[in-house]
Amino acid sequence: MLVILIATLAGCSVNPMPVSEQKSRYSYDFDLDWKFHLGDFPEASLSDYPDEDWRTLNLPHDWSIEGEYDSLNPAGRAGGFLPAGIGWYRRHFEWEPEWQDKRVIIEFDGVYCNSTVWINGVELGTRPNGYIGFSYDLTPHLHKGKNVVAVRVDHSKVPSGRWYTGSGIYRHVRLTVTGQLYIPDGGLFIRSPEVDTRSAQVAVDLEVVNEIPEVDEVQIVCKITDQKGHRQAENSMKVELIQGKTQTQTTLELPDPLLWSPDDPNLYYLTVTIASGGKVWDEYRSSFGVRTIVFSAEEGFLLNDEKTILKGVCNHHDAGPVGAAVPVDVLHRRLKILKDMGCNAIRTSHNPFAPEFYAMCDSMGFMVMDEAFDGWETEKAAFDYGLDFEEWWDRDLEAFIKRDRNHPSVIIWSIGNEVKKYTNATQRKLVDFVKKLDSTRPVTQGRGYNGPAVDLAGFNGHGEYRNGLKHFHEENPTKPIVGTEITHGLQTRGVYRTKTQYRRRDYPAPWERGKPFSGIAKRIFLVEDLTDEELFEGIDPMYHSSYDNSIVRMSIRDYWRETKDLTYFLGSFRWTGFDYLGESFDWPARTMNFGVIDLAGFPTDNYYLYQSIWSDRPMVHMLPHWTHPGMEGVEIPVVVYTNCGSAELFLNGESLGEKPMTDALRIIWKVPYSSGELKVVAKTEGKIMATQTYRTAGEPYTIDIATDRTILSANHKDVVHAEITIVDKNGVAVPDAGSLLNFEVDGPGKLIGVENGDILDLSPHKVSYRKAFHGKCLAIIQATGTAGELELKVTSDGLKESKVKMEIRPSKKPI
Repeated sequence: MLVILIATLAGCSVNPMPVSEQKSRYSYDFDLDWKFHLGDFPEASLSDYPDEDWRTLNLPHDWSIEGEYDSLNPAGRAGGFLPAGIGWYRRHFEWEPEWQDKRVIIEFDGVYCNSTVWINGVELGTRPNGYIGFSYDLTPHLHKGKNVVAVRVDHSKVPSGRWYTGSGIYRHVRLTVTGQLYIPDGGLFIRSPEVDTRSAQVAVDLEVVNEIPEVDEVQIVCKITDQKGHRQAENSMKVELIQGKTQTQTTLELPDPLLWSPDDPNLYYLTVTIASGGKVWDEYRSSFGVRTIVFSAEEGFLLNDEKTILKGVCNHHDAGPVGAAVPVDVLHRRLKILKDMGCNAIRTSHNPFAPEFYAMCDSMGFMVMDEAFDGWETEKAAFDYGLDFEEWWDRDLEAFIKRDRNHPSVIIWSIGNEVKKYTNATQRKLVDFVKKLDSTRPVTQGRGYNGPAVDLAGFNGHGEYRNGLKHFHEENPTKPIVGTEITHGLQTRGVYRTKTQYRRRDYPAPWERGKPFSGIAKRIFLVEDLTDEELFEGIDPMYHSSYDNSIVRMSIRDYWRETKDLTYFLGSFRWTGFDYLGESFDWPARTMNFGVIDLAGFPTDNYYLYQSIWSDRPMVHMLPHWTHPGMEGVEIPVVVYTNCGSAELFLNGESLGEKPMTDALRIIWKVPYSSGELKVVAKTEGKIMATQTYRTAGEPYTIDIATDRTILSANHKDVVHAEITIVDKNGVAVPDAGSLLNFEVDGPGKLIGVENGDILDLSPHKVSYRKAFHGKCLAIIQATGTAGELELKVTSDGLKESKVKMEIRPSKKPI
């Protein structure tokens, strides 16, 4: 049995803006006012290079998503047919007087890829990995006056990944200022070796760097506060320092700890203050959470001594129309959608995510399988990290573990995914390396279950075959199993087929072409057709049915039935939560519809199937919609998902019967189609718990705009999502509407992305138009730095225009 007790750090950075009362350490948001030019300009590293004609932009920035889809783009289907190339960034800034006798560090959260950084013409270094953050010390090269940072990003060799990667400085950048005596990046590790209901032992491992010869002893104070700011524990110790790095430890007793979990993501705050002679040298404040985790084949996964099933999804790091440059508000919306589905865990497929992702998971309550690499020594795409692995793996892995090891949300490390030609020796080397940095969590590897070094056997698609998990358990009875990618399936929002399709037989992936379906037919979970003859004809074969009947190896319902009661199976991560760009079947599709949420962030029907089995909040959902002109009298399978005890269906006020929810995990009625109102009522022990109603739509008439906020700050960062729905005169959504929409933004905001979820729509994203797909479209608008009234107007030929207004208020923080 593997038993792990841990309290972990949630915040990995200090204050995002300068704070007058904390002069020992402060950070500047360095995202704004960068100069950018696509192309290669070798002399752009020089301080006096003329960049006046370059484009001015704010970070994060992804230049690939600004381009056009083209079958000739060399990234190909892996990169979603979007462009790559080389780009240069330059940032001018003035030296600040408070930097005297301080260290000034520039911190990049992620640059894709092969970045080289200069300060005032002095080269600081190159970093090939595009997913892990890095920093450089600017101090020796700063001028008291004007300074310029230059960054060359070389993404000219593609494909560099098996999915869409993005290009550029696509994550945040900061300047962090400290004294000459400081806690370095990754120098704080918080653990709880003992936890019970009365107290938690909070162990603090601390690294201090001293570059001041006359200081050889300091006072270190550690203070824990709760979320209301009330002090919970404090201690103080004197520490003798050497020149360079000194490591020390201390322990605090936290009384009556509030434990962290997805349902109750309680956080505390640790402030470490280092002082001597009346001077504060450094002060570092970070949040942390206390919780226990236990993994075993006998009991499964215990979180705080409670049996817990991982109800997870795999996600890539891009976010539809904004590509890899994901604003914080866009990421928050995505996590909120997953939370509402009943999801409690996320796998970072197949690379480290942005730091703010982990902070959100800590505060919102998601468990994370944190994945370092896709492959190792052997590249899986022609120009991927495999070319740099042997030289860089240890530095990148150390930065990754130290960055994330203190997040309560992170419960499992993953060292790879479907690693090509992996060896047990390399697996052991990586696992041992991780354990030296953090022995409090288990290590797994996607489809690395046969390797002896991993703590948890990670199963991808092979775990979806009949008896695959059972046979492994019989041969390895003490090793817990986790579904690193279970299950796979495809669906397109608003698309329905009543005849089951199987990927290898009906729409084979490139690696399956030429392989007979008979080779797997007896090993997979077959799904019964809903009708003898297909009801919905004429659908593009690249679109997939939303009836949970577009199958790779097993349906969602079969996954849950097969695994929910297995003690040795910890739970799984579906492939995927959201649709992602790249890894397409082929042109003209820019992806495959694996996500239960589409590229615009609109849930498919299978989203609600997961909600019915993962969430305890009463819900009901039925499919398909009820607008099917020309099908009068045809029996349409109406499927209902609910977590209630039964459901009753009504057509135009007449009951079609009440049926119990069973282990089939769906209720089906065959309903002769007639226009009107279709309503489902879900009940538990006779009490109505949830309802849903569909009405037959008339002709498209106008445009409904629903925004997720009405007030933004003028900070260049806040985002509003405008969900566009085409409706008829009665306000009923028209499910097959595909009108071309035009967007006009008036006021202090800019349109940063449009998307409809259609994988075959190759329109660019940074434009003011988009067709609706199955009646819906998304527009994302970001505030500028000016306060005022913002208006979005949406028009379309033949439809009544619509407008919505928002207020942009002055930012409370300095920009």
